Amino acid sequence: MRLSPPGRHQRGHTLTVALMLLMLVSMAVVGSARLMLDEQRIGANQTDRHLAFELAELALRQGEAEAEQLDAELEVAGRSEDALWGRNGLFTAGCANAGNPERWRQGLCAPPGRGGQQTMPWLGVRTYVASEGAVRSGTVSLLHPCGQAREFAYETPRAQNRCAAVVSGSRVWANPRYLIELVDPAHSDARGSGRLYRITARAWGKSANTVVTLQSFYLVP
Repeated sequence: MRLSPPGRHQRGHTLTVALMLLMLVSMAVVGSARLMLDEQRIGANQTDRHLAFELAELALRQGEAEAEQLDAELEVAGRSEDALWGRNGLFTAGCANAGNPERWRQGLCAPPGRGGQQTMPWLGVRTYVASEGAVRSGTVSLLHPCGQAREFAYETPRAQNRCAAVVSGSRVWANPRYLIELVDPAHSDARGSGRLYRITARAWGKSANTVVTLQSFYLVP
């Protein structure tokens, strides 16, 4: 009968335990690394969304300020419904009118049921034609950088109204956009009376997938 040298089984058992411990440590290290990466990714996403939210708020405030400005400049209070929402009205279903004063040629929208508007303006779309030399064209939201919305110049504005692709800046995917919609030219409630506007703003973070849309009603007495 052959006998194993003393300690051989003990050494084999010790090696097995050591390998198991090494495997457990490796799994723990890999798990920790994944957790750190996930936390970093979540943190980056939250930072990006916070930036988009802040920019959407700024665009919303600018839209409200411009509603007051255009109300005075275009003498909205003294215009007929046809002049406001008619075929060549200031506020249109497509949120654009080349006949308006240059500053107000885009981003002024008619509400649903007026000027041929069939849906909420911020749900509307625009079919764009690609820039010269490009073959692409397509349909985008009016609040898209290639749409008909007004631009909040967070970064240097880029000509993108007839674009095949968005030209991104260094800090955000695209500058925020907003629409100014005349909802009621003779509004009256407990707060007062005047022209009631609805402002819809949309902003992006560094990622095109980080999108924040905000909306407010603004009364110009």
